[in-house]
Amino acid sequence: MEGVMNKGLLESVKKSAPPPFLLKTYMLVEDPATDDVVSWNADGTAFVVWQTAEFSRDLLPKLFKHSNFSSFVRQLNTYVRT
Repeated sequence: MEGVMNKGLLESVKKSAPPPFLLKTYMLVEDPATDDVVSWNADGTAFVVWQTAEFSRDLLPKLFKHSNFSSFVRQLNTYVRT
């Protein structure tokens, strides 16, 4: 019985955890060291990529398997709330 309860708890945690893409994106935006390239907007409801070339070249490859800004935006758009 305990194994079943642990499995249910693990599945619940997995469902409630944000997807890795969103966690990695948050890490990039939240890092004060990247503020000149990407940062939150004035009211903190969205983020702005100020320097797309630097974002693609320097930041994306650190956390993602690519450096393609268009691919990043395409994936980001799959999380847009309607």
